[in-house]
Order: sequence, then C-alpha cells, then structure tokens
Amino acid sequence: MISYLITDQKYYGNTKQSIRETLLKVAEKHKIDYACLRDKNAKDYEDLAETFIAVCNDLDTKPILHTFWQQTIILGAYGVHFSTKDFENIPLAKERNIFTLASAHSLKEANKALFLGADIVTISPIFYTPDKNEPLGLEKLKEITDKIPHKCIALGGILESSQIDMCKKAGAIGYASIRYFLI
Repeated sequence: MISYLITDQKYYGNTKQSIRETLLKVAEKHKIDYACLRDKNAKDYEDLAETFIAVCNDLDTKPILHTFWQQTIILGAYGVHFSTKDFENIPLAKERNIFTLASAHSLKEANKALFLGADIVTISPIFYTPDKNEPLGLEKLKEITDKIPHKCIALGGILESSQIDMCKKAGAIGYASIRYFLI
C-alpha cells in the first residue's frame, strides 16, 4: 500500500528545522512513499518547501506540495495535492506533466478530479478526525473504490495499522495521515 504523510503545522511545526527534524524522526519508524507539505500559514512557503523537498529526496520519499502547483515545477517537487476548491488547477498542472493528487469527499468529487486529470484521489474522512466532517466510513470507501479502482487513497483519522488493513480490504491503494506517522 502507498503510504502518504501529510504535514500539519500543529504536529510538524512550520520552520525548516522542525520540518527536517520531524520528517527524519518519522523516517526512523516508517517507510513513506509520498509526503505533502501542507501549511497554509507559512510565512515563506517556498523557503520551507525547499527544505521539505531536500529532506524528502534524502529519504527517497516523493515530495508533494499542497495547492502550489507552480512552485512544484520551480522547486522540483514530485507533485501537487489540490483541495476541492482548487480543482480548476488540475488541468494546468497536468499540462506540465505534474503528478497530481486531489482531495475528494464523495464519489462525485472523486470522479470530477479524475475527469480533470488527477492521478490519484484521497477519500476523506474515513474515520473520525477532529474538526472535520462526519466520517464516511469503510462502507462508503468501498463503494467509491468499487467504482474507481486503483485510484483511491484513504485519508482521515487513521491512527493504527488495523485501520490501514481495513482500508486496504475496502479497496484503497494506500493510506494518508498526519498523526499516524508520529505514533
């Protein structure tokens, strides 16, 4: 299964040093296939992204930037992750051959993102996550993966390896989490 770490300043900090230290600490316990720098409040996102990308490359992890598809090209990140409000940028990123992930919270959103060119969609939230919508649950994840096989990563509230196994059984090709990797 694909493992996808997503940063959050609450848990990973938003300085070059905190990002570096936290990613290196996580890598001691987990193999990370993709990592996304998600920090909407960074004072200098590009500066933070440069450090993030360098650490990811050292760890043989594919660095993904959140929303900033143009910086993905400039800074040499592997890809970009779009939220639902930024779907209109998916075709622009794909025109430049950028690997693209997109957030989806329903089959309709997932289909729209894939139609626009997204390579993979995250389906969320699967489990309870503080400050997020009601969890979709494993049954809804399975409904979506049955209709969109080989394209869905489960996201939201994943804190234990047993949850990862359940998501795999529901058809997800991977899992994404903020907190799981810190445990």
